[in-house]
Amino acid sequence: MLIQPVKPLIASISALVASRIGLMPTQALHDAIEEVGGDDLGTLARTLETSTESSAAWQAILRTLMIGETYFFRQQTQLGWLRHTILPDLLKRRSGDITIWSAGCATGEEVYSLAMTLHENRSPKQRPNVRLIGSDLNRTSLDVARRGIYRDWSFRHTPAETRDRYFDRHETGAQIRPFIRQMVTFTPNNLIANTPITNLDVICCCNVLMYLHEQAVRRVEDNFFDALTPGGWLLLGQAENVRAGRERWLTHLYPGGVAYQKPLLPAAGNRVVYHQLQPRQAAPAQAEPLPVSLHEEAIQLLRAEQPDEAEQTLRQLLATQPNDVRAHILLGYILANRRQTADAHAELDAALGENPLNADAHYLKGMLYLDSDQEAAAQNAFKSALYCQNGHPLTALVLGNLYTYSGDKARARRVWLSAMDILNGAPDQMVSDLNDLTVGAMRDVLQNLIDDA
Repeated sequence: MLIQPVKPLIASISALVASRIGLMPTQALHDAIEEVGGDDLGTLARTLETSTESSAAWQAILRTLMIGETYFFRQQTQLGWLRHTILPDLLKRRSGDITIWSAGCATGEEVYSLAMTLHENRSPKQRPNVRLIGSDLNRTSLDVARRGIYRDWSFRHTPAETRDRYFDRHETGAQIRPFIRQMVTFTPNNLIANTPITNLDVICCCNVLMYLHEQAVRRVEDNFFDALTPGGWLLLGQAENVRAGRERWLTHLYPGGVAYQKPLLPAAGNRVVYHQLQPRQAAPAQAEPLPVSLHEEAIQLLRAEQPDEAEQTLRQLLATQPNDVRAHILLGYILANRRQTADAHAELDAALGENPLNADAHYLKGMLYLDSDQEAAAQNAFKSALYCQNGHPLTALVLGNLYTYSGDKARARRVWLSAMDILNGAPDQMVSDLNDLTVGAMRDVLQNLIDDA
């Protein structure tokens, strides 16, 4: 009997795994195949080919590959979007249940974080009826998720009061309380084959697609798009983006990341929407409020989501001070949000004509170029911003993500670390006129990106 060489068999099994569940043929996969197959790779190959992904052989490979890097409230930025933007948007447009799918939920920390976030700070009358589904191909991970018992390492970003509120002590750690466990249904699912449910309002799939090959990613993204209701939302990991058919989505740019929305009407895709953080609570009214400049008034109006009034204030300012750089930049920001691209560029060019070294103006021009799919021009504009202000935080966020998407994580880390170096102000100090992000919040966002890179 001829003994087949090991390397061709491993390559053959890797190709089968890639076609069935979409995993890229990495060295980690080769090592897992060799560990599970041992000295009889031929038998493993025949078993995998003739069995389903729920079989012992397939599950053994998945267990060997299992990536344990997950913990509660890992995606803090996305949880904020969900509470402050996505959920209100869904409740405004529809009645009935809201259905959220955590795709590739691993051992359940992500989907339980969603459940706790939705439960938090809402009375029973205000709380929407939310249906949460967690799915994974690894059945061992799903068993852990269903039990809901976790060790200390899963709580490294969980406030003590949250742990006390939602978990009971257990001899091996802490168990999530029944009223949260009952919010979630877990089911096995192969992402590239199908979705466990349709008519979804939100799909969360964080740090999963990065392990799939390109053809599998395209298939999964098609499945996601088809499974969402019109107006539904897709949330990916901070280092991920939609790779195919981006023109069919509405792309929402938030401080610290991107979210995608299926348009209400098919022809309404291929737009970028810029978001600030939620406006801060207004300070209590004073008996004699201090006067503010027109600049400050415009910024306050922007943060109160009153862009039309902010524009009127800025045009009033420019009527008397036509060379005011900050006013041109803020007006360019407002026009960019309305997709008045040419007018926005004109305002930013006016600002750069007065001060060619203004980093905010170069940053906004880069965002406009990105919106127009001019990535090379965008990168040049972002590099100009960093030349004008080394570590410019808003630029660092976006440019680092672009480097990550192209596979250059080391370069992304360097950009983010340089931004961290200049964020030395008080935690509640605002980073920029162009958003509502504080120094403390920006440092948290950058640290999460650096940790995940």
